Amino acid sequence: MRLHAFVVALAMSIAAPASATAQCMQDNQPDQIAEGTLSLGQFEEAAGRPEQAYILTLPVPACLSSSDADSAVGSTTTIHIYSFDSPVSEAFEGLIGQSVQVRGSPLGAHTAHHHAPIVMDVSRIDAI
Repeated sequence: MRLHAFVVALAMSIAAPASATAQCMQDNQPDQIAEGTLSLGQFEEAAGRPEQAYILTLPVPACLSSSDADSAVGSTTTIHIYSFDSPVSEAFEGLIGQSVQVRGSPLGAHTAHHHAPIVMDVSRIDAI
C-alpha cells in the first residue's frame, strides 16, 4: 500500500505543470519580475507603532537567490514592495486589490520594517 501511494505521489509531481514552479529572482538585480495581487497591509514596527506596507501576494511561491546565504529566500508567497520613484509609488494606491506585474530589484528582508521575506524596490508596476 505504501509503495502504491509513493508511485501515485511521484506520478502527480511529474505531471504537475511547470508554471507552478517559479524561477528564483536574483538578489539586488534590476528588472526582476513578479506577478500577484496587490494589497495594503497594516503592521506594527519594532517599537509597536502602526505601519503600512504594500504587499504583493503571489499565486505560486517565489524564491530569491543570493550569494549571501542570509539574504536567500527558499519559498514565499508574499513580497513587500516599495518605490523611491514618486510616479511609481503613487500608482500603488490605485492598484490595490488588482492583479499586477512589478519589475524591480529584490532583496531579502533584514529589518523590522520589512513585512515579507522578499522586499522589492519597484521601478515599474502594471495592472494585468
